Parts: sequence; structure tokens; C-alpha cells
Amino acid sequence: MSENRKVGENFDERDAEDIFDKLRNVEGKIKPKGDGKLKGIADLMNEANYLKDSGKFDEAIELYNQVIFALPDSQKAYESLADLYQKQGDVESERDILKKAIANCKNNDDFKSRLNEIEG
Repeated sequence: MSENRKVGENFDERDAEDIFDKLRNVEGKIKPKGDGKLKGIADLMNEANYLKDSGKFDEAIELYNQVIFALPDSQKAYESLADLYQKQGDVESERDILKKAIANCKNNDDFKSRLNEIEG
């Protein structure tokens, strides 16, 4: 704003239109807050849970691994993977995923006790 202009005085329609044009150009380029990384991870988790409930364990395992890749401290994903491996009787994979969970999750006492049960 120039020195000789005061707020509310000397309204310049061309300057205002230029400003509004710039704002209109920006409008479609900003992502809504809900479409971020976490929404994508939540969608993956929902799909993985659906596949697990449908008995499609291999596909669910793949999606849970994608969640862990994107969000390495996802306790729910580790827990679900460990449960799936347990259902399949794959003790080695269950042990491996529990070790990863212990290394990556802050609240890992449940994972530690579960690993201790496996290693007996």
C-alpha cells in the first residue's frame, strides 16, 4: 500500500481484481486437509481389516505391510499382522513382526509379553 493511500480510501478496482484472480488460481491447487497421508493409511487399514475378516489373509498381510511402510509405528497394523500369522500357524513370521513392533512402537509391552510367550 502506498504512503498516500489509507485503508478504505482510494479503492483501486484493477488492483482488487488482480488480487481476486490470483486467489481464484490458487483455489483448486490446495488439497483439502482430509486427503492427506493419514487418510490414505486409514483407507489401507480399513481395506486390510475387510480382507482379514473375509479370510483373504495373504492380501490383508500385503496391505498391513504397506501401512507399516508408510507409518512404521502403527501398533494396530503390527497387532493385526501378528494375529494373522498366528492364525496361519506361521510362528517365525509372527516372531519377526513382533520384534519389529517392539523396535518401532513406543507402547510395546504387549508385544514384548507376546514374544516372550512364543519364545517360551
